[in-house]
Amino acid sequence: MGLAPPQAGRMNDTGGEFSMAAIDFSDTTSLARDDAAGSPLGRAAMAALAAPSILNTQPWRWRIHHGAAELWADRGRQLHSLDPDGRLLILSCGIALHHATVALAAAGHRADIGRLPDPSRPDLLAVVRADSRRPATPTDMRAYQSMLIRHTDRRAATGPERVPSAQLGALRDAVEEHGIHLHLLHDDQVYELIRAAYHAAEIEAHDPGFRDEIASWTHRAPGRGDGVPVDTVVPATPRRVPARAFVPDSDAALAAGSGTDKSATYAILFTDVDTPAGWLAAGEALSELMITATQHAINVNPMSDVAEVTQTRSILYHLLANLGHPMLALRLTINEHATPIPATPRREPAETITDD
Repeated sequence: MGLAPPQAGRMNDTGGEFSMAAIDFSDTTSLARDDAAGSPLGRAAMAALAAPSILNTQPWRWRIHHGAAELWADRGRQLHSLDPDGRLLILSCGIALHHATVALAAAGHRADIGRLPDPSRPDLLAVVRADSRRPATPTDMRAYQSMLIRHTDRRAATGPERVPSAQLGALRDAVEEHGIHLHLLHDDQVYELIRAAYHAAEIEAHDPGFRDEIASWTHRAPGRGDGVPVDTVVPATPRRVPARAFVPDSDAALAAGSGTDKSATYAILFTDVDTPAGWLAAGEALSELMITATQHAINVNPMSDVAEVTQTRSILYHLLANLGHPMLALRLTINEHATPIPATPRREPAETITDD
């Protein structure tokens, strides 16, 4: 996963349960642009393009009509080997949903959200309306600004300083606001996470389905506007917990640095229920956590690989004392790298936002 402000990118695939003409965002005289893209909901949907997602698949579509923004899961972008049940797809959509509500708040609107409103259309994940206007608060503006500058940095931590307990508490409080939970691993539990990471890497390396999907989304054609660029990936280096090898070391273009993550804190994001409603809420909670972390200069590196493999997901489940359903693990470090990393591409608004 990675985050960057919206950037241009071309993509022609379709998917989901609907087919509508895309808004022409380049035509400033278009009624569709005036009524949809220029509306608070349209601007919020465009801001949500910055949301991180599993392998930067951006698996959502927005339909803006009749004063509402519908968020749909785009099944054409589902990773059927890594994510056969759609947990991480719907979690990714939950991040986009929360990003949109943060943008609405910064524009002076409360968001009225109906989640999973129609059982007959399970890919309709939410319907958002811009409720009554109110002045945006400094907290709203800080959250919006943090949302836009947040990014995923895969480089290992080098310094000895750990994330302070008070700030870890703020992250836990952020996810609890959405009914989701954050389990901070004790040092002795990290050994189990290490075992899970090694096991997940071994299984995914020997499974053609896993290998092909990862290769497909890390070697995208120029201008596609999605996927994980090799210039945001670091080669393998000794770490406390091994990181996913997105690409062969010879292709990874971001210098790894000298860190080993010795000071990292690890956590598991988990739900009470293993259902689409829980997965969607987990995405909203993860977005809240990422924004809060950015405000505290904390780097959040999602580790989805240990949740993608059934055998290693069970290890996370046992680390939770079988009391919750793990969505993914997180590596939390002090943001200490002064050298910025390249922005992760985003699709163009016209490819993800439609109207009637």
